[in-house]
Amino acid sequence: MPGCPGRLTADKEGEMMESGKQSSRVALCGILTALAVAWMLAAGFFGVLTYAAPMVAGGLLIVPVKEYGSGTALTMFAAVSLLSLILVTDKELALFYVLLFGYYPILQPLINRLSRRPIRMLLKGLVFNAGGLLAMGLAAYVFRIPLWDGARPAWPLLVGFAAAANVCFALYDRALLQFFTLYDVKICVWLHKMFRF
Repeated sequence: MPGCPGRLTADKEGEMMESGKQSSRVALCGILTALAVAWMLAAGFFGVLTYAAPMVAGGLLIVPVKEYGSGTALTMFAAVSLLSLILVTDKELALFYVLLFGYYPILQPLINRLSRRPIRMLLKGLVFNAGGLLAMGLAAYVFRIPLWDGARPAWPLLVGFAAAANVCFALYDRALLQFFTLYDVKICVWLHKMFRF
């Protein structure tokens, strides 16, 4: 029994639009994944930016979080994590991406939905310190990367380092919030024109 030609045309147009959106999603996430891995590789080869490189690479996940949701962002995070662990020479850098800075841009919006600020701050602190300690522990005991040169530093120095690290993380957390806002205002317009989604 023949159907309505107009209906078939509308269905085909809908399928083509959906296919175009899927292609744009794959293309954009593929480009962002390549950028993140290239940045991690460059930082690993030069032996610098051990902590800054995972922050920047993780920040790229803001795009899939805003455009496609947490599911797509987690897929990109998994791809970058796997490639980083395989390809990046500085395993400590890769571990900080996998165990902390890679997934944090996905987690942050969920934590920020909590109504009470002290609970948000406590939860963010727990995430950072647990992820950081786990990354350093795996770097030292699995990959045999020395955490410091020479004799073990005194407790005051370790406490000072931990405090400075938490301050840096608080600044990173604030910078992510600003980038989310910047994305809504400017970056998304440019991306929508380029990838037509």
